[in-house]
Amino acid sequence: MFDQVAGRVSFRLIFDLDETLIDSVPSLTAAANVMLGELGRAPVEPARYKSFVGHGMRQQVKRVLEATGGVPGGDLRPHLARMIAIYGADPLRGTRTYPGVSETLHKLAEQGCQMAVCTQKPEAQARQILQGLHLMPPIQGLTGGGTLDVLKPDPAMLHHAAAQLSGDGQVVMIGDRDVDAQTAANAGARFVLFAPDGQQPAFATDATFSDWADLPAVLSDLRAKSDLRVQA
Repeated sequence: MFDQVAGRVSFRLIFDLDETLIDSVPSLTAAANVMLGELGRAPVEPARYKSFVGHGMRQQVKRVLEATGGVPGGDLRPHLARMIAIYGADPLRGTRTYPGVSETLHKLAEQGCQMAVCTQKPEAQARQILQGLHLMPPIQGLTGGGTLDVLKPDPAMLHHAAAQLSGDGQVVMIGDRDVDAQTAANAGARFVLFAPDGQQPAFATDATFSDWADLPAVLSDLRAKSDLRVQA
């Protein structure tokens, strides 16, 4: 299903990072709370901070400051720099992969899939996390915040990630948010949603899974549907 028999080519899988491959909310929240404490503000809970994640570090900092009293002096830059410094000092602390991620990525690699990450997180931090959690390899490519002069949902992010992978296999984006779905749509790629809570999204997806062990079967079904459309 993933091999190159009879002219078939393997998938090129492009993964989001935060809240898809990894749960980084605890570490991001801890860093933000250090920044807030330095400003004399009360800490925020991880459940609240999670709603700020998904559109890059700049938007995270902007949203957490606005939610706790506003941007001091109206200038976001020093607070963004401080957050990056605090978080960047140890982005692995409190960060974990979701259950089954490592095993599933290795299984997909054995089946011939090429894999990369496309994330809003600064590239250096993302690489440190992927390597520290032993996800790179099997993940081969990485496009992060700062790699280009745009962020998701600009399709250039996804195209850049896919271009780092060999072959011309069908590109599938796998993520957890609407920004990932929009990135895939803008790039003309398929989108598979990771929804650990099992809730159905308000945006379009090609498939959904809640357990990482199920992803190979989900991709197999996606391949079969693609083949049927081609034959039709």
